Parts: sequence; C-alpha cells; structure tokens
Amino acid sequence: MVRLLILLLLTASAVALPTGQGFSRQGALTDQAWLSACGDCRVLYLGEEHDRALDHQMQRDILESVSTGRSPVVVAEMFQDPSRQVLVDYVADVLDDAELRTASEWDKRWGHPWELYLPIWQLCQQRHIPLLPLRNSSESGKNLSKQGVQAFSAEERQGLAPPPYEFGPHPETLRPVFEAHAGPVSQAAFERFLTVQVLWEEYMAAQIRRALRETEGQVVVLVGKGHLTHGFGLPTRVQAGWPHPLTQKVVIYNPDPFEQKRADLWWTPIELRETR
Repeated sequence: MVRLLILLLLTASAVALPTGQGFSRQGALTDQAWLSACGDCRVLYLGEEHDRALDHQMQRDILESVSTGRSPVVVAEMFQDPSRQVLVDYVADVLDDAELRTASEWDKRWGHPWELYLPIWQLCQQRHIPLLPLRNSSESGKNLSKQGVQAFSAEERQGLAPPPYEFGPHPETLRPVFEAHAGPVSQAAFERFLTVQVLWEEYMAAQIRRALRETEGQVVVLVGKGHLTHGFGLPTRVQAGWPHPLTQKVVIYNPDPFEQKRADLWWTPIELRETR
C-alpha cells in the first residue's frame, strides 16, 4: 500500500505543466499543490479558448493528474449528443482516433483544430476515462432562437431544470463575443443570441448533472471559458438543479482581470504573455 501511494505521488508530480505559476483565491501555489487543488472538488471546469494550444495542453496535464489512481468522467463541449455511443466505443478501443473524428462528425459539428484536442482523447482512451458529450445537436440548436425549449428533441429535454431561464448579470459583456462572429447587430438580434446562449447552457448543465448521477467520482468539464465567466455560468446552473451543495471549481489559463474574478484556480505564464 505504501509503495502504491509513493508511486501515485511520483506520477502526479511528473505532470509537465506549462512554464508559469498557479494561483488560487488564497494566493500562489506550488505546482503539486495546484494540481491537488484541481482534484479536490466534485465538478472541475477547465475553461478554454478553443484555438489556443496551451489551453489544451493544460487540460490534458490536469486530466492526467486528477485521473491518477482515480476514476473521473469527462464531459466535453466538443461533442454533441448524437456522438454518445461513438464516445463509448472509442474509450472501449472499438474505434481508433481517425474513426472517432469521422464518426463524431468533428469537422462539421465542431471544426476547431483536431490536433489540439487529440492528446486529451488519447489519454481518455488509454486510461478508460468515460467521455460524454456536452452539447445538444446542431439540428436542434439552429431552431432554439425561434422555438425555445421545444427545439430540443424529447431526449434532449430530459433533465432540464424548470424555467424561467435567465442569462444573469452583465449580459453586455457577451456582446463583443457575438459581434466578433456576426458583426454589429441590433438589440433584438443580440437578445435572441442571449436566449440561445441560456438554453445551450441549461442543456449543458443538465448533461453535467446527468454525469454526476452516473458516477461517484469527479466530473471534469471541457468547455469554452465564456460559459464559465459570463452571466450565471455553468456552475450556478448546475447547482440550481442539484439537490444538495456541490464543490465546484473553475480553472482558467492566463485569465484577464474580469475572468479571474470568476475563476477558483488559474495559471499565469511567467514568460511573454500570449496576445489575446
């Protein structure tokens, strides 16, 4: 037993985090203390910028640490509900990497660089970490602004918290995100966007609660950091539909001052910061 504990500690300490410094709300932490803090919660949210390689390196490093000697479940925004069985087959070694990309329709349904995420999926397969989808289908998503909750399929509506659904404080902080994709928009168009955003997040919160019901271990959520730092955010929505208090932590790589206020743990690079 002692040998096993020593082996686990050595394995965890060998995780190669990017050059930088870890912080919590209590201040700076050593690498090992920071990784330990990541493992010390029921739900761990690993926020990301989808096209930033260091975010995904950090996600993989944290997952490697928290899965040493334990059995987490990963719920990933990159996959949609139709891919549920595909992910089961991949973790069970029925599918290889290329088949996962094809069967999940990655390039159609997600589209961000496959190579940035692949080491995370490979770790899940190697350690048989269950991998679950976080998003509803694109087919239902395109009708959310017009049909609301009814756009979800009957299966997708299962587990949703009851309405009303609200975005939460400071909705204007999300306007630059929307206009970066759509250009300047009317207030009515922005409000429709907020409605869709809220329904997406309520659906995602339901999937996280589903994972909590299906495992006694930690639930690790891979998701865009905007779902964690704006409005009510996923941790608030998950807790609202859960019968007792949950320990949840938000981790963000190199956050700006606004994001840092919503993070429980963050990692700041020591060397030249990336351009946001």
